[in-house]
Amino acid sequence: MARRDDVVATGSAVLDQMLGGGLPARRATLVTGGPGTGKSTLGMQFLQTGLENDETGLYISTEQTIEEIRQSFAGFAFDLDADDLTMTSLHATPGQTIEEEDTLTLETFEDDDPLGTFDVPFTIEYVQDHLREFAPVDRVVFDSASGLRAIAEDEPRYRRNVLELIRFFTDELDATTLFTAEEHADESGDDVLQFTTHGVIRLSYTQIESDRHRSLEIKKMRGHDHDHRRVEVQFTDEGLRLGPRRRSQPPALKTHAHQPIGIEGLDSLTGGGLVAGSGVLLQHDGRTNLNALLGRLLSFGVETDRTIVLVPTIELRETQIERVMRDAPKDLGELLEAGQLVVVDLIGTWDATRPNVYTAPDDVEAYTALLEEVLADRDDDAWFGLVNANALVHTFGPEGARRVRYATEASLLGESDLLVHVLNPNVVDEQSSAFFEDTAEQILRASTNAEGLQYLTLRKSPCGFVGSTSLVEYTTEPPYLRVQEPPQTRTSYTLDERE
Repeated sequence: MARRDDVVATGSAVLDQMLGGGLPARRATLVTGGPGTGKSTLGMQFLQTGLENDETGLYISTEQTIEEIRQSFAGFAFDLDADDLTMTSLHATPGQTIEEEDTLTLETFEDDDPLGTFDVPFTIEYVQDHLREFAPVDRVVFDSASGLRAIAEDEPRYRRNVLELIRFFTDELDATTLFTAEEHADESGDDVLQFTTHGVIRLSYTQIESDRHRSLEIKKMRGHDHDHRRVEVQFTDEGLRLGPRRRSQPPALKTHAHQPIGIEGLDSLTGGGLVAGSGVLLQHDGRTNLNALLGRLLSFGVETDRTIVLVPTIELRETQIERVMRDAPKDLGELLEAGQLVVVDLIGTWDATRPNVYTAPDDVEAYTALLEEVLADRDDDAWFGLVNANALVHTFGPEGARRVRYATEASLLGESDLLVHVLNPNVVDEQSSAFFEDTAEQILRASTNAEGLQYLTLRKSPCGFVGSTSLVEYTTEPPYLRVQEPPQTRTSYTLDERE
């Protein structure tokens, strides 16, 4: 029997990737969602994948007869007559038993009903007795758990029944199980199953402009570093197709290179570092302390012997920069004296009498000419620009800031150079903010929540973990901050990837 010890393939490459290989083996997972979102289809697709791997499957319906099940899956290429697949139905029907005259009885609606003609009570014990007829089995789909509600007179009893059934499938049958459950309009589902199953997968409808799309997200998966990002669901004759499989361009379309900056989590998040030869935008919310991150970027420029052009933010005023760059191989005075650091001060916080510190140029042309001058004698060595984009907009106006941005990349930025703009979009007009987003090849957003937790989100990039958010925490050793590694269940597509 071809089955890994730890995970079980679902039949969807994207879902398996999100799960880190597949569903936890010999555990129960809940699939919840509204009507028509694909719960039953995902369940049967899961069983069909098991058949392809020489495993046995059991499909249990509490809502449909066998004939209705066949009709539901008539449009799919599922093999419902496979030798290793069993379908059964369990229904609570008013009837009579020997013990009680009037009660709910267990009915299966099968031609070869193993229960015979005698009525038995619809209890968890008799349900288990019936399902033992189909053991051994590798994969089980129980569609849907709402059918168990008829057994329980109250919530505690229903919870015990659910736990008993989960233990029965996992411990006695040694099976990997999918339960399905209906989700209500308020997005609430079966709370008991959500707490007692090993994982929860949610199918739903998402409104995208005027269209309604089906989507899937993993809400919980104990012990697994899973992908929390939502993917879309499409119905095909093979079952459910999830997408996108990748969120960044294929290698054939990539011409960029990366520059690792020495913060492992950040370099991993971005797929190898900051993008060289094009613009990088570092957005922030005005509440996030950027000192350590900006200091690390400047130290990176020093360590790689680049000419550094700094249009300082308020965090990088002269009185602060020596603190944030305390571990750089050269101090501030040496960098300015040698011309390796050039400061174009648009906010008036630096001493303009120091070498290579320039006050705000009069206009865009003067600013561009100054950049051309300070970069003219670098012998084609790479340079690094760290630019306060808010200061550009406030000094030169929206139109002037656009002209500066275009001119810098068009005439001064080589394929090995780095250009990082730092922008708080809340203090510039919407068009200026949108412009800097549009012209950036890579966008990182730094934000802080109400509890003081700081995060970095990769919002745009030719590769890396696009859409992922990593926690930022501070350390007492250089580089004084740590960025959480992206979940390994997600895929980073890099320039070296080959398909």
